[in-house]
Amino acid sequence: MAEVADKGGGDIKHVEDILKSTEKDDVKFRLLVGLIKADQVSNKDVVNTVLHLLVGGEFEIETNFIIQESQNVFFMLEVLKACPPTLQAEIWSVFTAMLKKSRRNLNACTEVGLIEHVLCMLENTDDVVADLLVEMLGVLASYSITVKELRMLFALLKAKDGQWTRNSVKLLSVLRQMPQRHGPDEFFSFPGKKGSFISLPPIRTWPYQNGWAFSCWIRLDPVTGVTVEKEKPYLYCFRTSKGVGYSAHFLGSSLVITSMKIKGKGFQHCVKYEFSPRKWYMVTICHVYYRWSRSELRCYVDGELVSFTDMSWLVSTNDVSKN
Repeated sequence: MAEVADKGGGDIKHVEDILKSTEKDDVKFRLLVGLIKADQVSNKDVVNTVLHLLVGGEFEIETNFIIQESQNVFFMLEVLKACPPTLQAEIWSVFTAMLKKSRRNLNACTEVGLIEHVLCMLENTDDVVADLLVEMLGVLASYSITVKELRMLFALLKAKDGQWTRNSVKLLSVLRQMPQRHGPDEFFSFPGKKGSFISLPPIRTWPYQNGWAFSCWIRLDPVTGVTVEKEKPYLYCFRTSKGVGYSAHFLGSSLVITSMKIKGKGFQHCVKYEFSPRKWYMVTICHVYYRWSRSELRCYVDGELVSFTDMSWLVSTNDVSKN
């Protein structure tokens, strides 16, 4: 605790002090380890504090369960090393439930290589904790597993002196779960942070005489865990530096398509379809051009026309669109 105390943790005596502290998360986790080793904190407070630090606020399995910073998963492992088996089991149980509810959480664990860390821990854990770790490994492996992690897994399945090693049989269930994927094998994950987008080369002119379409598979995974009311994620945005151009964004469970002709003025269309969180959809937006009549905007979801409207969507500008 001496190192932590030098960084402003000398007056930390309760978990409330940790949560109120202005220190970085890694320091907060170390302060929690100090309280555990000093036997100054209850099991319930340890669980609540770990979950609070993971989700960046008061944890709630239905409304606030998204891991905010992936490195905090690694810091959590340091806390678990100082916990007795019963407390470890309680934390891992809730943590696995969090992973099952959100791909954002699975992606956070993938970023820190959690599978490798857990495989290293497995040999020396309590049987109850080992069962929970194997269950979690199955969830993680069905999402993503590297070649190195797979080799480590097979190494643990190798018999020694004609006998299975500890937990070998349990790990077979991980291999059975690996092919059970729900969704595409390859996809882009956009967490909503700065720089999380695909940038295309600037577009000088749009093929308006033939019309144009945008098509993709998409899955909404709200940061809040419930809806996308706060995030307002964009499906695409093709606009100039003056804000002129085309865009489509989600507001709640609806998709709003915009054609901005001049800054502050244009057309918008709200697609009358409810996009549920954590479900894959095939979305196609077609801009249909008619020379002698008003042009149209059509939206298809999973191959079916769900919304259309007459819209003079053509944007005329000499500026280059940034995408």
